[in-house]
Amino acid sequence: MEPSREPDEPIHTRCLAVVFSQGEGDSVGFRADILDLRKGGLMALAGRITMAGIIHKMELHGSFDARTGELERLSWDQSHVMHEPNVASRGECCRDPMHRLHELLGARLGDGFVSDLKQSFGGPLGCTHVNTLFQELSAFVSRFKARREQAGAKAECHAVGERLASRSLFFDAFFCEERVDTTALSVRLADLFYAPLDEHGGEVLAEHHEVRLRAEVELAGWRIRKLAGRARSRRGPSCEATPWQDRSADLRDFADQSLGGGMAKRCLERFGDRPEDARLLSALLGLGPGMTQVGAAVSDTLAPATRARPAGAGLPGPGPCYLLRAGGPLMASMFSAPDESTPDESD
Repeated sequence: MEPSREPDEPIHTRCLAVVFSQGEGDSVGFRADILDLRKGGLMALAGRITMAGIIHKMELHGSFDARTGELERLSWDQSHVMHEPNVASRGECCRDPMHRLHELLGARLGDGFVSDLKQSFGGPLGCTHVNTLFQELSAFVSRFKARREQAGAKAECHAVGERLASRSLFFDAFFCEERVDTTALSVRLADLFYAPLDEHGGEVLAEHHEVRLRAEVELAGWRIRKLAGRARSRRGPSCEATPWQDRSADLRDFADQSLGGGMAKRCLERFGDRPEDARLLSALLGLGPGMTQVGAAVSDTLAPATRARPAGAGLPGPGPCYLLRAGGPLMASMFSAPDESTPDESD
């Protein structure tokens, strides 16, 4: 009997989670979390050695005005960051730029917020992971506000502290020993809106929306070989079975495109002006940021693997965040001496 095909091995999971709860008056409290869980890999970077485990774990807490989206309060916690203070970073760490987030107080979450975020916390001013989380929070605020505006005078009344809505977005990467040049990607997005509590104090489902994507992506160049998607919406309180709607035809133009430069722009050009496809857009925008974690997850030596980089990436250099900024001490430490090791392209 021939041996069966080895199953795809999960190598990295990213989770974004957002929860809204009723505050006083028109205030809505929120909590947003990002978790990167690496399930394999071994790599040395800037004096630190990373392996499987929790890579990033960050939280945002605060409130916004339900009518305007204005950010009222904001606090944060980062229990797990990529770069803790060390000799190579000369004492700097990923938490250092977080104070800049205070500049966002008063900004309006939802449409147009990304521009404010880039100006206050983009590139070398901030953290790419916190940016990703904030953008997902803002996208969900847009859906939340749109639903309230559609309801108008029929908008549901909730008691202070009740959950109003929640969103989860999972990115999973898989690796198969038989297809060493390819990774399989899965994205699952789910939105849940709550009706007021029942007479016994139990939560009641109002709406449940889901989007699921499956992709095959080349490790070298990040070229999309296949991309398929489906979506469905279910109504409460029974949440009866509802057929999935195939969205793969709307995704055909992304085949042979790279998840590297330009992917977000293409997604926005295609779906940015279609509110009914806002969830599909959020799911698509999760592919590129999640893919950045795959290279480290497939590294099996201390030298960073070069076979999971977007086309034209070349050698590592200044990156899109505070710690990896050009001229920063971490970059100086990384490039102060010639690299004596050559990454093995076949690792």
